[in-house]
Amino acid sequence: MQRPLLILCVFLGAVRGGLLPAAEPVKILFDTDMATDCDDAGAMAVLHTLADRRECEILATVASVSDPNALATVDAINRYRGRPDLPLGWVKGGGVRMPSKFTGHIAREFPHRPVSDAEFPDAVDVYREILTSQPDRSVILVTVGYLTNVSRLLRSSGGTELVRAKVAKWICMGGNFIGDPPKDDLTLGNVNFQRDASSAHHAIHHWPGEIVFAGREVCSVPSGLAIGAALTNTPKDNPVRRAYEHYFGGTARDRHVADLAAVLCAVRGAADCWDLSAPGRMDLREDMTFAWIPDPAGRQRHLLKKSGNDRQVERVLETLLVAPAKE
Repeated sequence: MQRPLLILCVFLGAVRGGLLPAAEPVKILFDTDMATDCDDAGAMAVLHTLADRRECEILATVASVSDPNALATVDAINRYRGRPDLPLGWVKGGGVRMPSKFTGHIAREFPHRPVSDAEFPDAVDVYREILTSQPDRSVILVTVGYLTNVSRLLRSSGGTELVRAKVAKWICMGGNFIGDPPKDDLTLGNVNFQRDASSAHHAIHHWPGEIVFAGREVCSVPSGLAIGAALTNTPKDNPVRRAYEHYFGGTARDRHVADLAAVLCAVRGAADCWDLSAPGRMDLREDMTFAWIPDPAGRQRHLLKKSGNDRQVERVLETLLVAPAKE
């Protein structure tokens, strides 16, 4: 008579531990600097696969850059993965715009909506519309690029209160948590912070809720984790495969997993891929160096590697990266 209860307890424990998908899909608002690196495209593949598996619901995909080809690439990937109507937004008025090795190619090769100021709203307007429509404390924000949109949202009328009410957690790809205690090494280059430093400084210091940082040492350089070459086994009309091919000048190769890891953490939590640091806060300076301040009452944490776990993380991410688009 005790066996059904035992099975139920094991199942619930697995769900809470992140080993099985949650009963309700995680609501994801995804913000990317699509253009800088091909791992942004890889992160979108992981995100769509998790949505196909009903582990998450993609509420919107917005760009933290002002490059039309970046937004065209986001739209092209959404279309290829069977979600052509996802809300899109981008940075209007200033913002970062960097040369890209791949977005111009993707914009020319794949169908997408015409990109113009008239066609697509400012990303902050998308944030506000999406968040307003969602239940309280239900949305996970994932940023895998610059923090332009986050800062502008917080500066907008009622933006901080809206975030406090609607966002459960922010997963931020950024930071170099190296040393004991962790501190930033500027020589590694925190480009997600540095290229719009004023926005990064404002967003991180004024965010009213929880933040989990996916630092470079966990999933970028010098983490040692890399995947991407296996995309050559996916269809030739896969825009994510083409993004990696153009980024590397012809053939898809392995690339770090920074943005992919941030997405996985947002949907599944640390689960069996990483550990979480003790609570604290990032004391980010204007030059984008920082110190990590331990604080039991802090609402910020960062991912920690599990010893000997790198290949497992790569296998999990590669499976999601190369999964076929849903029919």
